Amino acid sequence: MCEFCVQHGEGKKWYLTMENYSKDLLDQKNRRKYSAEFLNEFHVRTPKSMGQLEQIRRTPLMKLAKPILTHNQKENHYGQVVPMEDVEKIFELVEGAVRLPCVCRRVTTGNMNARYCYGLTMDRQLMDSLDDSFSLEILSKEEALDSIRKLDKEGLVHSVWTFKTPFIGGLCNCDQDCLAYRITHARKDYPVMFRAEWAAAVSRDACNGCRLCMRQCQYGAIRYSSNDKKVVVDPAACYGCGVCRAVCSRDAITLYPRETVKEAAGIW
Repeated sequence: MCEFCVQHGEGKKWYLTMENYSKDLLDQKNRRKYSAEFLNEFHVRTPKSMGQLEQIRRTPLMKLAKPILTHNQKENHYGQVVPMEDVEKIFELVEGAVRLPCVCRRVTTGNMNARYCYGLTMDRQLMDSLDDSFSLEILSKEEALDSIRKLDKEGLVHSVWTFKTPFIGGLCNCDQDCLAYRITHARKDYPVMFRAEWAAAVSRDACNGCRLCMRQCQYGAIRYSSNDKKVVVDPAACYGCGVCRAVCSRDAITLYPRETVKEAAGIW
């Protein structure tokens, strides 16, 4: 299991630990202020930070900066990929969700109303602290899950995020427009999220080689064999998001606990 499971989940999935969503935790360490400032100022602060990162990422300084940047992320704002079945379990722990525009996509695409993010705390004080441009939508558990299931079918990767670890304040739905994806996977600057506690595998008997799952995978973890006319998942590349399953008409793809998949165990 990932290190957060040990540190913040007593050896179980840390994002399924009720305490990590609690108001008591939100009341500590100025988490409301941190969360509000993080969201309200993201579009101003982040381009400057990305510019600074760009200046050092191809220099020897990046090797020195990487562990520091990773440590700071884990202390303040870190994520983990979660498949849809874990999303459903998360919503058994929270009251509902607040849908809001994605701050990443505001920076990367200029779209100020890309509503792919879900706040998992219904705290009124925090909601009132956010800029009016967020135009928050209050959703019931059922409404939130219905909308996230649609995003799952579109191939968006679900992830939970801390606001001063271990408090979990949000659930995002990411693709290549997201900065977390770009920093962690595309550019491989430094990790800002863990892979899921799962890894996918394809049943050779069930697979018909249609390759729809390859187009769905955000991480290039699925390969096609012309010889076998089948696809196969590279466990070392798989993030365990499970969105590949949404387009498989043969139910040929299954998620397995990462620790049981030899090639994926320990790769976060």
